[in-house]
Amino acid sequence: MSLSIPPLRYCARILDNRSLGGALFHLVLGVPPIATLAQPGHFLQLDCHPSLTLPRPFSIMGVDGDKGTVDIFYQVVGAGTAYMSRWQPGQEAWVLGPLGSCFTMPPHGVPALLVAGGVGLAPLRFLAHGLRRAGVQVTLLWGLEAQTIPFATVPALLGVAGEPVPAPLALQMEEEAGIATRLASMSQRDGFYHGLVSDLLEKVIAAGGGNPHLYVCGPTAMMAAVQSVAKTWGLQGEVSLESHMACGFGGCAGCVVPVATPDVGVGAWHYVKCCTEGPVLPLGQVLWNPSGAQQQ
Repeated sequence: MSLSIPPLRYCARILDNRSLGGALFHLVLGVPPIATLAQPGHFLQLDCHPSLTLPRPFSIMGVDGDKGTVDIFYQVVGAGTAYMSRWQPGQEAWVLGPLGSCFTMPPHGVPALLVAGGVGLAPLRFLAHGLRRAGVQVTLLWGLEAQTIPFATVPALLGVAGEPVPAPLALQMEEEAGIATRLASMSQRDGFYHGLVSDLLEKVIAAGGGNPHLYVCGPTAMMAAVQSVAKTWGLQGEVSLESHMACGFGGCAGCVVPVATPDVGVGAWHYVKCCTEGPVLPLGQVLWNPSGAQQQ
């Protein structure tokens, strides 16, 4: 679902901008219009500094409509986010949004299984709490390679058969909301499933049975791996793409991604704009290897 009205530009007030360890930050913006309209999956464009021509896109991690606040979980990776990391409460920033498409509900009675990688947690955390409030059974798996765990943890209730982890960890805020979570890392870390989060996904699917509806956001390689798992198990779902965007509203066509169009013919594909037709797209539709897509 996309917004039915054009997005607007607002002057947001920085209410909090807290380091979570390493390069990870939690930004809280005071911008009531966006807090009222935004749904899980939507993103916004932030003007990071007057010296930068283009804004930067960020998924929305959560909103509080009553307080008029929007939460952003971001990682310092370049000049724009480096400027952002120095913002102080009371400063103001221009923001455009909410933008893009949002997640849809799973079929009635079907549990949701969310798979996040790194800051790809942001839109899925927003989604997880929305689904839980709607009465959906939710499980959230998070692959994290940052050395510091940015959010509070508690002992996990979700176990994995044959897993040699004596005290697995879960996210406290989610567990308190009735959302089962587990953390995964390629490094050997206390409380983490050791391996790819897509491998953890397979174990959880095998142990849980049924046909959960998948929701995915994270690095491209991770999302491609999850899509492969989904194909193996015959699962449906949605993916939220992380893409470099210039305008954020479809004017520049700089964020196009190749998607399959099986209704046209075998191997048929076309480009869609990630900012307007996405960032949320059906799982299985995205072609992760553009050069390969062109050869089909």
